[in-house]
Amino acid sequence: MLRKLGDNFLIVGVAHVLPKSMVEIRDVILAERPEIVAVELCPARYLALLQGGAQDTVENLRAGMRQSPLNVAMYLAQAKFSHQTGMPAGEEMLGAIETAREIGARVELVDQDIGVTVRRLSKAVPFGEKARIFAQLLLSLFPFQKRQSLESLADEDVVDYLLWEFRSMSPKAYNVLIQERDAYMAARLVHLLESGRKVVCAVGAGHVPGIYKLLQEATTGWGVKLEYGVS
Repeated sequence: MLRKLGDNFLIVGVAHVLPKSMVEIRDVILAERPEIVAVELCPARYLALLQGGAQDTVENLRAGMRQSPLNVAMYLAQAKFSHQTGMPAGEEMLGAIETAREIGARVELVDQDIGVTVRRLSKAVPFGEKARIFAQLLLSLFPFQKRQSLESLADEDVVDYLLWEFRSMSPKAYNVLIQERDAYMAARLVHLLESGRKVVCAVGAGHVPGIYKLLQEATTGWGVKLEYGVS
């Protein structure tokens, strides 16, 4: 999934566990030769990805168990999908950073701090919604469930449907995990867009529609300031 704003700003939507996404973002960066590569990571997540390894996996699971069963279910579901595809989540972002450094581009980490997102998820999402998400995530772990077509996760029509389904199932969680982070990243990206420098931005495909819309709205008149805030 690709979106362009002007001649120098390109948003690339990726699926976090697909090897083809790692290849696609590398190919785009090498073809476009941007001055800046922005990625959907915060410093804390970037450091965790760099550390990696089995011990980090254990520590992540322990931390999730201390925070909430929902975090554990989310972590295990992601681990399952990563096992299916053979690529850990986040490898495509590390690949984008490595490619950026190969061509001498500046790297910008534009996502909201993961700690803020986790706290917001715990605080803002009511118990009923958490229970529904937990149940769906648990079901996804069992082998009798129909195997998901992971290869289509970055397709535009699939992304639109999955966003609609997630919003219908849990509007509060959708707001925290998608809309609030869209707004945060768009507020960071608009400054890069205004700079006139050539930028390639790599984000999860689910964030592309929201970020693109916000940036379009912010640039219809440059006097409008794009702000981020949560209540």
